[in-house]
Amino acid sequence: MGEKHNIYLVQADILRQTPKFRTAYLPYGAGALWAYARQSPRVAERYALGGLFFLRGRVAEAAARMEHPFLVGFSCYCWNTEYNKRLAQAVKAAYPRCHILFGGHNVPPGGAMLDELPYVDFLAHGEGEIPFRALLEALCEPSPDFAAVPGLSWRAGRAVLTNADAAAESVADFPSPYLEGIFDPIVAAHPDIQWSTVWETNRGCPLACAYCDWGRHKAKVREFPMERIVGEIQWMCGNKVEYIWCADANFGLLPRDEDILNELASARGRTGYPFVFLSQTTKSPNERLFRIIETLNRNGLDRAGPDLAVQSMSPEVLRNIGRENMDDETFSHWLRRFRQAGYRTHTDLILGLPGESLRSYCDGVGKLFALGQHRGIWNSLCVLLPNSLMATPAYREKHGIRTTRRIFSHKPNHMPGMPGAQDEPEAEHIAEYIDTVTETAAMPHEDWRTANHFMFLAQGAHGYGLLRLAATYLHTENIVSYADFYLRLLDFCHRHPGTLPGETMAHVEQAFIGGIHGEEAPLSIPGFGAWHMAEDRYIFIRAVLEPERFYGDAAEFLRQFGLEPGLLGQLLRYQRESVLLPGAAEKTLEFEYDFPAYFSAIYGDGKPVPLEKRAVRLRFSFPGHLSPADGYFNSVIRSDRLANDALYRIEETR
Repeated sequence: MGEKHNIYLVQADILRQTPKFRTAYLPYGAGALWAYARQSPRVAERYALGGLFFLRGRVAEAAARMEHPFLVGFSCYCWNTEYNKRLAQAVKAAYPRCHILFGGHNVPPGGAMLDELPYVDFLAHGEGEIPFRALLEALCEPSPDFAAVPGLSWRAGRAVLTNADAAAESVADFPSPYLEGIFDPIVAAHPDIQWSTVWETNRGCPLACAYCDWGRHKAKVREFPMERIVGEIQWMCGNKVEYIWCADANFGLLPRDEDILNELASARGRTGYPFVFLSQTTKSPNERLFRIIETLNRNGLDRAGPDLAVQSMSPEVLRNIGRENMDDETFSHWLRRFRQAGYRTHTDLILGLPGESLRSYCDGVGKLFALGQHRGIWNSLCVLLPNSLMATPAYREKHGIRTTRRIFSHKPNHMPGMPGAQDEPEAEHIAEYIDTVTETAAMPHEDWRTANHFMFLAQGAHGYGLLRLAATYLHTENIVSYADFYLRLLDFCHRHPGTLPGETMAHVEQAFIGGIHGEEAPLSIPGFGAWHMAEDRYIFIRAVLEPERFYGDAAEFLRQFGLEPGLLGQLLRYQRESVLLPGAAEKTLEFEYDFPAYFSAIYGDGKPVPLEKRAVRLRFSFPGHLSPADGYFNSVIRSDRLANDALYRIEETR
């Protein structure tokens, strides 16, 4: 047997760091490929793993670290594809006979990518284990039969051919890269890194959402063996993995998911690891999911709560994307159930889905408020994933979908939203890109921009609580709907640019538009770090830094709704006093209306009661998750992104 050929696998990600810590993801996808491939006797005999590249370093230095590479495989995602292209070019220039393979979620169907990238030799489509091993086996032959490699795009003379995919019927025979020792050398070589990782307990999704690249497959859910899962838990906890991202499409769907989480919780009790377990929970809440959330919270593993995802509240949009949501009654039931147990929740929306108009989108946000989801709406822009149904030419044409190529990441080693984050000095700033839907037949581009501005304002003023109580009163009394309240507030900002809300939204809109066109115009506030601030957070901070001005402007806005002046004054005062401001202290105040009983009925069981006019003495105290000793930024601003609230706890006292 001659000398083995060197195989290198690249799954490059950012190094997230502050002056106090450094964290990175283990390259799970690349490790899974090699663990499966080397089970083949021919692969084990002919090839050696030269290395796994999991961090973005300088391209020339990364290429120089490869010793006579026979094949370099790249896992392509939206956060590393441009880096992969640059590194692949460098490797090909230094080693012209080296085979370059691209695979992963950012490799589109068909072989067009080979026409665009002459330095790439092969594309692997779909799940990577089978085509990767089959390609290595084919390359053992003097005349490789690439036509026999499933899911491969390759060149045959001047033609580019693509073979049919062949997803495994079972994943039971796929070995674990953790248990096979694939990552042991990486962990040993980097004792200064706090590890995060991706973890699969099953593979496949039974849904067929058009915007998701899982949706085109609508695959049977295939389970990894419990023996493997228990072993992986022991490995991750033993190697002090702090953050686990569970890649299951619907955690909580299977009865055994409870057992898996109990194993993880037990291991955390013994070892102290992991710190966080994050998953995409099942789309249909049930008692099993409730028990899972209980276990996560009881063991300190939860950071986000269950995702009561809807993506859209429009029946037409749901038909277009092939999705069904739970009915309103079920949604409200589980929202209240989780909240009453003290668990935070969040609800996903996607802006830019086919069939969604400006009106239907705003009404959908308002409906979520009305159903009780006041504090945890997570809005995402619709991104065209290359392997989704939505990305196909026919689907795009049918729904008039137009996209804008936006910068996903300028600085790969910067941790957005964390003061004190540092760039890795030896890394190159290679921008990555995503294709964002910015226009559809139902939502022209100007409406799309307005919808974004509406959502920023609604999240900042309602989600954080700045005007939530006022909006809730007006909605409950059938004076104005939630959607129209915030649409009118946005119009007020545009018509009154000299007000604090007007100034704030002008900055937000300018930064957002600049970002669409690739111009860096980060939102920041002196004293709150030189980092890019999310739009809703920026709106909230601007208001609480100048509360007199903000609520003075709010009073002018609220007069249009015709409330009796005495009631309006009391309502606005109660609204303002309820918001935690910098330097906030516990306090006792008197009011002429029983606002706590009124709002508790709405936010509790959703059954409004009349607002009673009677003198009340109220105690305003800090919510349990906040500590004034931590400082305003840590206890209110950063905590709120997880706890979904910035309001006092209020109760009547004597």
